[in-house]
Amino acid sequence: MRKRILAALVLALATAAGVVGAGSAAAAGGGVTVKTIVSGLDNPRDLAIGPNGGLYVAESGHGGVNCSPDGSTCVGRTSAITRINVDAGTKQRVVRGLVSVAGSDGTFATGVDGISFLGGSVYGIETASRQVVPPSGFPAPLLRAARNQLGRLIWANPETGRWRTVGDVGGRDWIWSSHHTNLVPGQFPDANPYGVLALPGVRWVVDAGANTLDRVAPNGHVRVVRFFPNPPASDAVPTCIERGPDNALYIGELTGGGNAPGASVVWRFAPWSGKLSKWATGLTAVSGCGFGRNGQFYATEFSTLGLDNAAPGTGAVVRVPAHSSHPVMVVGGLNFPGGFAAGRNGALYVSNWSIAPAHNGGGPTGSVIRITQN
Repeated sequence: MRKRILAALVLALATAAGVVGAGSAAAAGGGVTVKTIVSGLDNPRDLAIGPNGGLYVAESGHGGVNCSPDGSTCVGRTSAITRINVDAGTKQRVVRGLVSVAGSDGTFATGVDGISFLGGSVYGIETASRQVVPPSGFPAPLLRAARNQLGRLIWANPETGRWRTVGDVGGRDWIWSSHHTNLVPGQFPDANPYGVLALPGVRWVVDAGANTLDRVAPNGHVRVVRFFPNPPASDAVPTCIERGPDNALYIGELTGGGNAPGASVVWRFAPWSGKLSKWATGLTAVSGCGFGRNGQFYATEFSTLGLDNAAPGTGAVVRVPAHSSHPVMVVGGLNFPGGFAAGRNGALYVSNWSIAPAHNGGGPTGSVIRITQN
């Protein structure tokens, strides 16, 4: 269930186990300021700006107290969507009780990993799919919740906390990939919907397991639109999606294990023509992306050393010029950065320690940092 994005990070977590909870060290170039604005987040992933300029984060959670007989998989309702007050440094969970799956110590967590606003509504995407829910060994209510949520696109009202599922993306992609096993031999069927972009009349989702771009209609119907070609090793693992100033979609990829630094691509997809093209190359392990207020494209790199050598202090935020092969370093020295969002004031926000044990010294260790370019 947690392979592809997170199972590829075993070495990273083994390295991090002794240092999780340390300060969010970062190396910034001249004219760049980095500040941790909130901490104590539970495996924070994607970030989004709400209609009033507020900052929200998807917390994938840490599983729960109900575990499989061998203790390797724990399930609970610890995933959430959280609102952050960037000035006061406070946080408030506004959507609660979403299913999270993790290891016994809260590592390898999956839950709500991607979020996107459309008006006053927030859309979240739950990773995995109903096809991989364990058939037994867990309380019946928890199994029902997992089958009803995993892989689903979720609509939520952040003011009331109400939410409902609106499309079975993971289920559709699992079936699609089972019919296209030749595309990623030895890994399909698979599904891990991970990034979401909500637009009027359509919701776009990238699936990091099926390596697809999916179109979700307002009525919840899911259609696979494109498959992302494999890099030199393993598969593409698309993780983030954003609409550009030209109305095209821009997608960043993590790439699976075995790929050297520089193997990741930013793809450009034109919905009106269906054309998929490489827009930028030379990136490494992209986990979040988006456009800043200045129209420039940014990406978070989980580790500039690649997944196989990921370690604390090797993450980065880079600026990606159009049609380039050499991203420009903005901030280095980050610890497993995840999601990205650009504030209306020009600040950049990134989730740090996006994958970590849930309890190291007393509680969750994730944080969000603010990057200001003077």
